[in-house]
Amino acid sequence: MPFGFVTGVASVSAGMTPFESIALSVLSFSGIAQLIAAQLIAAGAPVIVTVSAAFVVSLRFLMYSAAMAPCVAHLPLRWRLAISYLMTDQTFAATIRHYEAPGDKQHRHWRFIGSGLTLFVSWQAAVAFGALAGALVPASWSLDFAVTLSFIALLVPAVRSRADFAAAVVAGAVALVSAGLPYRLSLVVASIAGIAVGMALELRKEARK
Repeated sequence: MPFGFVTGVASVSAGMTPFESIALSVLSFSGIAQLIAAQLIAAGAPVIVTVSAAFVVSLRFLMYSAAMAPCVAHLPLRWRLAISYLMTDQTFAATIRHYEAPGDKQHRHWRFIGSGLTLFVSWQAAVAFGALAGALVPASWSLDFAVTLSFIALLVPAVRSRADFAAAVVAGAVALVSAGLPYRLSLVVASIAGIAVGMALELRKEARK
């Protein structure tokens, strides 16, 4: 909820109307992509840079989808479309371990749908509240740190292998080194570097096998 609230505030602060902020949230349903878009719009970045940055930071969903694909292959297209729309970092982290547990997987998509819908409703409510009433919250509350905390909470349990750890370390280091790049491109560069290192180590591991 604090993450969504901060995203709503950031969108309005970037110059979007409350309606545009809420519409962006519904259409994209991706907190970090929304924040990146808001920051780049506020910085006056070209549209192509804004769209490219949102695309790059969303590449992680390809990895999430690849991990989920064997678990939902038996479902009809309408279910897989619903799951793809509701796919977020939090929902994936909350349900993938359930999918990986032994046993019948035929009806486990209900857990994903339930988790995704719960997050969707709470997220949109928080974004709307932030877009409409964010100006009333004093800056001294530092609610923007909720974004950092939420991703730390997702990152720590997700680091299970040497490749995961290397990707996290490299991405963090590159983000710090490139922090001065214009249009918030440090996040884009860091994401690409982290993904590249993680994939390289995974491919090397598979080659050894």
